[in-house]
Amino acid sequence: MSDINYIIYCRKSTDESSDNQKQSIPDQIRACVSYAEREGLTIVSKPKDFSLFESESEVYKEDNEADLVNRKTFQDTRHLFIIKEQETAKVPWKRTKWKNLIKKVKSWEINGIISYSPDRQARNMLEAWDIIDLLDQNKLKINREQSKTVLSVKYPNFHYEDTASGKMMLWIWFVFSKQYSDKLSDDITRWNDSKVASWKAIGRHKPWYFQNEDGFHEPHAEYFPLIKEAFDMKLNWEVESKIKDFLDANWYTRYYIKAWEERPISKTMLNKMFQDEFYYGMFINWDTVTDLRETNKYYSPVITEEQFQVLQERYYKNPTVIKKSRTKDIYEDIKVFDIDFIKTEDNYGFTFSLPNKKRYFDKIDEANKKWKLLKLQDVVSPSQINYRCANTASKSHKLSVSLEDIDNKIIDVLWGFKVSKKQFDEYVVTINTKLEDITLTTKDKIQKKQVEIGRIKTRKEKYIQANMSKITDNEERSIYEATRNDYDSKIKFLRKEIEALDEWERNEIVELEVFIDILNNAQSYYKKASYVQKRKIAKLLFLNIQINSKKELQIQVKPEVETLFNPIWWS
Repeated sequence: MSDINYIIYCRKSTDESSDNQKQSIPDQIRACVSYAEREGLTIVSKPKDFSLFESESEVYKEDNEADLVNRKTFQDTRHLFIIKEQETAKVPWKRTKWKNLIKKVKSWEINGIISYSPDRQARNMLEAWDIIDLLDQNKLKINREQSKTVLSVKYPNFHYEDTASGKMMLWIWFVFSKQYSDKLSDDITRWNDSKVASWKAIGRHKPWYFQNEDGFHEPHAEYFPLIKEAFDMKLNWEVESKIKDFLDANWYTRYYIKAWEERPISKTMLNKMFQDEFYYGMFINWDTVTDLRETNKYYSPVITEEQFQVLQERYYKNPTVIKKSRTKDIYEDIKVFDIDFIKTEDNYGFTFSLPNKKRYFDKIDEANKKWKLLKLQDVVSPSQINYRCANTASKSHKLSVSLEDIDNKIIDVLWGFKVSKKQFDEYVVTINTKLEDITLTTKDKIQKKQVEIGRIKTRKEKYIQANMSKITDNEERSIYEATRNDYDSKIKFLRKEIEALDEWERNEIVELEVFIDILNNAQSYYKKASYVQKRKIAKLLFLNIQINSKKELQIQVKPEVETLFNPIWWS
């Protein structure tokens, strides 16, 4: 293998708001530098132009860090190629510095990354698979012959080996990281659902209303007549630009938290409001629906349900793009495969095709007139969906295959997914041994968070004692209450993390059992799956599908799944 020069990547999420997390980046730097010294790894110096990964304002903040130990860490390691990012890793491709780093890996400028643990690099499956794919390229014949390393990863808190089982272990870790972050998200969702079920507002109030002392939506005395007039104008076919002019003339503004300022309402916001069920009385948060007209004594609707239906019929016949940055694909809910997932023998992609599409939309229209809600996935069957090679440069130009034929081939492949109890037990033993060797125990993590809760409580008590007697006016009281609530929010966040760690420990083996259950019953799951679920199953297990000129399908299973248990499956 060629010499590998490593860089360090550290990350903390912007929503990891505890004081413990505020110190996480210098902690990660110290751990990674110490690990590199211990293992004899070379960390490269940062280049003169480091603008892709560091700004002058970030350097200034580091030089003025209140914690002297952390300040010294930043300054003593400033000559090294260390990337420090403060973005969530739950959303794919959102982190600018990480994207720039991966570009440099793919252009052979960087071939080694040290991070404290895998979850610093990814908490979503798309970016996790990007890492696995780069590691797989180390095994390509051309790279082996030239002793080239595309990517090497090292973690002080995770032992990674560049083998099939090592990649599988890394993939499992990424799955666990995503499960942990999703668990926190689910907790918040359940809390929001409980508020909706009890008719209360979630976070900010809806425009034209305010959130009263009991947490309920109540019409704003000054602005409510304006919104009624705005909806009347829309019902009379007025365009959003004219309605916005009317509201601007009457000095209606809304406070934008991110911008810290009052702004006039935008046409995009108006567009969303005219399609929001809340304004006729239905409060919806995902699957939780509450009729405010029956349950909230403070609420008054802006329009009737019949008027709302009139507006929605107009929007359906004349759809407007709500977000300029993205137009929703009307076929998104029935597309199983992306353009590059199905390929010809000469490596051209197959595109989605729905012949005679008008008849399906006519069927939906007829059902809607009878007050029966239908969606495209309800009226289209797999036999009616085709995937077609439209590229004229391909030898298979105009070749098409139905989704039904693809489904049948996938079901045949999934029939071979079987894992014996003995194989599963051996795998669990391996997983447990590895995890015990390379991770901090859950008990240690919980204890650290409990200590941090104690520290925050102490700081809160000191703040109250120092400031409560000094309040002289309402503005100072408002600042005092906001600061005190901030302490409470941090404590609440840490307690949720402790609950999530407890849950993770209890479900660790259960997660593996679920994973194996999916493999054992993949055929059954796929047969019953919706279009969206089929897409997820295919992406989880397969690299791609190849179709030759005779319409013979060859499905390529992901290497990690292929080598996981029983190679006899794939013989």
